[in-house]
Amino acid sequence: MFNFTTLKDIPDFILTNTSKKIFLSYVRKHKWSSFNSKQFVENVYKLSHAFSKAGVKKGTTVAIVSNSSPFWLMVDYAIQDIGAISVPIFANIASENFTFELEDAEVEYIYIASQERYNQIQDHLSSLKLVVTHNVECTNNNSIDFNEFIEIEPQASSNVVDENDIATIIYTSGSTGQPKGVELSHKNIISQLNATQKSYPLKEDDVALSFLPLAHIFERMVMSYYLVSNISIYFADDVKNVGELIKDVKPSVMTVVPRLLDKIYIKMHDNVQNASFTKRIIGSFAFSEADNKKIGSSTIFTSFFDKMVYSKLLEALGGNLRMMISGGAPLSKKSEKFFTNIGLNLYQGYGLTESAPVICANSPQFHKAFTCGKPFDNVQVKIAQDGELLARGDNLMLGYHKQEVQTHETIDSEGWLHTGDLASMDSEGFITINGRKKELFKTSTGKYVSALHVEEVLTQNRWIDYAVVVADNKPYVSALIFLDPLMMESYAKRKHIIYKSIAALFASKAIYDLIKRVITRANSHLNYVEQIKKFEIITQTPSIENHILTPSMKVSRSAAYKKYKDTIISLYGGEL
Repeated sequence: MFNFTTLKDIPDFILTNTSKKIFLSYVRKHKWSSFNSKQFVENVYKLSHAFSKAGVKKGTTVAIVSNSSPFWLMVDYAIQDIGAISVPIFANIASENFTFELEDAEVEYIYIASQERYNQIQDHLSSLKLVVTHNVECTNNNSIDFNEFIEIEPQASSNVVDENDIATIIYTSGSTGQPKGVELSHKNIISQLNATQKSYPLKEDDVALSFLPLAHIFERMVMSYYLVSNISIYFADDVKNVGELIKDVKPSVMTVVPRLLDKIYIKMHDNVQNASFTKRIIGSFAFSEADNKKIGSSTIFTSFFDKMVYSKLLEALGGNLRMMISGGAPLSKKSEKFFTNIGLNLYQGYGLTESAPVICANSPQFHKAFTCGKPFDNVQVKIAQDGELLARGDNLMLGYHKQEVQTHETIDSEGWLHTGDLASMDSEGFITINGRKKELFKTSTGKYVSALHVEEVLTQNRWIDYAVVVADNKPYVSALIFLDPLMMESYAKRKHIIYKSIAALFASKAIYDLIKRVITRANSHLNYVEQIKKFEIITQTPSIENHILTPSMKVSRSAAYKKYKDTIISLYGGEL
């Protein structure tokens, strides 16, 4: 276990135990720029001193609005050093949710490194005590540039911080309604660091590439673990550049979301089909084996495919990955089987913001395919009578900010967190998530449908980006279909389809016929009661701005149902 009890202790721990020349790196003017470990800690203490002089005290809430970078971490740890409370906010969150979170958390100080977000909310910022901007042109009288703000002697705060103090308030994505502020203590997060160290021991020569948002507790907790493990961390400037950066950085450890793996899976398969004749033949057989053979098994061709095909696929992922951890959403069986069979050490985990976040995970020590692994050390789990997964431990949130009733609805009198997810646990203790409790829909014929499972099957192709299943109290299952614009444009080019706009392309008969064939294939993998009887292609691209996507890039089911109510009515003959 680590010999610290709060996040305030971490900068000093780094200073004492780390001497990394290339500690934190980020892309600046298309080149890598780096901080060593001493510079990182020095900047944390400069910021701590500056925030303290500006009036930040223990318990003060300070918002962070920025893409992930070393500066994000410096600001966060400066806040922790004071004993203040950091409130991370996604830069691309819907405006009404943004202002709600600032007001709900009673934010008076903010660090903002997003010009677009600043332009949208600069009038609202005028009421705050201080706005620290970074690479932002601003006009507020209460603002100061980061580089000027940090021109001060480094000085750690003398405030005493207890492990049970609130370290951060993280707002849920609001996929089922208004965002809720999850209060996490220092103890919550430190307990996760200790458990992570046991499950995923790192070496000093390990290298991490990070592209997931630090506004998520998943990447934020992982990042804290990287910091105290004395490894080099590289931040991607844009998720679109990960494919190139991974070849440059050659990371040994990465955290990913399943959607990225699904995209890589589709691209790799497309590349094989577009290769020269010989490569296409060999590649097709190799991919077929990786797609279909039992995980861990071998055939007479495996060693040949390893040398001729799989090794090159791993090179495209940097060639040095010894651990890739997937979280944030269910990992498709197809992607898990393929990537594991080509030689990637892929570990799926599961958790919630409310559990800081990991409840269970696969690891090098304990691994079983198509499960979410075993419970993390010091996390207890049990399956309720209705199949819901319950968890208890030092990682559970203090509660929802200003929402005592909802807190008691989520954590019962015995301290069990009701996750809202249906799960099963085998005799060895491996946990499988079977879907959301609220997304197990009952049709009007009395049959149950797991919306999450059906949506997963529908999106396992290059064309459908997102799908929203409709089934609850309906006579049959239908779906709202959101297409991948880039793939559709590529298809239109190959098929010589003329169109005036993406919306017009999506509404064309050619695309409808294509998606109808895709859904017919998907239905062949579903039970009869789950099969899609009707569907509607939505011509509007889902985004965070139009509220269909949450900041974590998941579809907000409630928002989709509300926005496309008339469309849903039409799928059932004009009746609700």
